[in-house]
Amino acid sequence: MANLVKYYVLARNPKGFWGKRVIKAMNGEAHAALPQWALTHIQVSEDAKVLDVGCGGGANIARLLAMCPQGTVTGLDISPLSLKKSGEYNASAINSERCTLVGGNVVQLPIPRESFHLVTAFETNYFWPSLLSGFQNIYRVLKPGGTCLIANEMDGISERDRQVEDAVGGMRIYSIDEIKETMTEAGFTDITSNHDEERHYISVIGKKP
Repeated sequence: MANLVKYYVLARNPKGFWGKRVIKAMNGEAHAALPQWALTHIQVSEDAKVLDVGCGGGANIARLLAMCPQGTVTGLDISPLSLKKSGEYNASAINSERCTLVGGNVVQLPIPRESFHLVTAFETNYFWPSLLSGFQNIYRVLKPGGTCLIANEMDGISERDRQVEDAVGGMRIYSIDEIKETMTEAGFTDITSNHDEERHYISVIGKKP
């Protein structure tokens, strides 16, 4: 539990030596299973424009680039260190202008409206200042007919989740129902969800009409 708490404290805004270690872990095999599972639940056009909110070390950017070989992916993060490491991880795609990195957060997205076909967020809504504002801003930057994918490795059900919340501070682990209700309030429709109960993985997918 202590190591898990330390990881999420640092994952919020990685910096310094231990932040580098956390980013390395984000890009490692132990954290590959969730996005690999979640991305099987969506379809991405070959020329899609994608935004990854809280891009961390950039491994998910690379996965998304592979899914849209003629498209582009923008990574957003509040951590300068995360942006630096994402840039190193995806240097070739940046050089070919298929990847762009932007500093900022989900409640103040420095991005024009209706810019993306898909917005993803892997294990970042734990730390959003406001879940509703986050979804409202994602809705704003999505094109009509666009998709929002949320994926978390904690489902907000277990007592352990509450203990992690209390220990980390400023962290909120949401259940599927809470995410779906808030996405509905933000204007999303056709909301679906998936739950791997054994691993406690969840994904929630919503459409912008």
